[in-house]
Amino acid sequence: MFPFAALDDVTVLDLTRLLPGPMASQWMADMGATVIKVEEPGTGDYMRNMPPRGLFESINRGKKSVAVNLKTAEGLQDFLHLSGSADVVMEGFRPGVMDRLGCGWEALHARNPRLIYVALTGYGSAGPYRDLAGHDINYLAMSGVLDLIGMAPGIQIADLAGGSMQALIGVLSALLERARTGAGRFVDVSMTHGSALMLPIPLAQLANGAAAPRGEGLLSGRYACYNLYPTRDGRAVAVGALEPKFWTTLCRALGCEEFASEQFAEDPRRTGILQTLRAIFRKKDAAEWFRELKSLDACVTPVRTVAEAAADLGLGAPRPGAVPALGEHTELYLRR
Repeated sequence: MFPFAALDDVTVLDLTRLLPGPMASQWMADMGATVIKVEEPGTGDYMRNMPPRGLFESINRGKKSVAVNLKTAEGLQDFLHLSGSADVVMEGFRPGVMDRLGCGWEALHARNPRLIYVALTGYGSAGPYRDLAGHDINYLAMSGVLDLIGMAPGIQIADLAGGSMQALIGVLSALLERARTGAGRFVDVSMTHGSALMLPIPLAQLANGAAAPRGEGLLSGRYACYNLYPTRDGRAVAVGALEPKFWTTLCRALGCEEFASEQFAEDPRRTGILQTLRAIFRKKDAAEWFRELKSLDACVTPVRTVAEAAADLGLGAPRPGAVPALGEHTELYLRR
């Protein structure tokens, strides 16, 4: 993903498990960072033994693994020793857990003032929901995103966009600041608040009166210029002709140029335009429409399956990189 080694002098201690944290540290590893998974002896990251097969390998390539029991005095001292020379510590426990173990932000910062500490949680380190359990669907629900989608999305939006990406941005920003000040930083990542960052348009609408209900927004199906259309073969095409020039081109190509000046017309004209385009797109297969329209700057694409997108874009096969066995590098880093 990142064909450069911007973080080749950075060491990351990653205590997170499952998906959001390991994905963030995988991106750091791809940028050249040395990522050390700090795992519980005997069990390690739960994802080691969970489906789907290959997921653990794809988000833990090239990392190291140290087995440390933070609940023991020896394990705590081992971790404190590691953190003394680390650049980044990332953890995904509920707020307060690391403090109770004796290795929270305050304790680690006192030993290593340059340390960047990332707390990746569902609802943030403060506030009324800080101790609430949850997963991706809960964070989307609490952020307002799920109400706009209307169904479980099938991908981890809150985990990845609201969590992993925000953690990576926080680390990179803190590293830039540290280069100027020499001081580390506490980075508080809430997957709920990170998900809410994807709501600039609904929030702007809300500030101007009321957010559009599901399916009635500018970008969620109200207008013909930005919509999904079933095709003859039971598939669909996505139309994103938002700018007037794209919409005009599309109307001309479909033989309904009279709609060009009515892109955002309201009812009854709006419904009539939608019905006309639905009837037109049902006349051909999705692939035919793509072949005909892809060179016209009309912003029309087929709705692909994951398998189709993976085959065309070269997705799905992780780049080579050894996946560490649980505790494989314990002796190397702790030299017991």
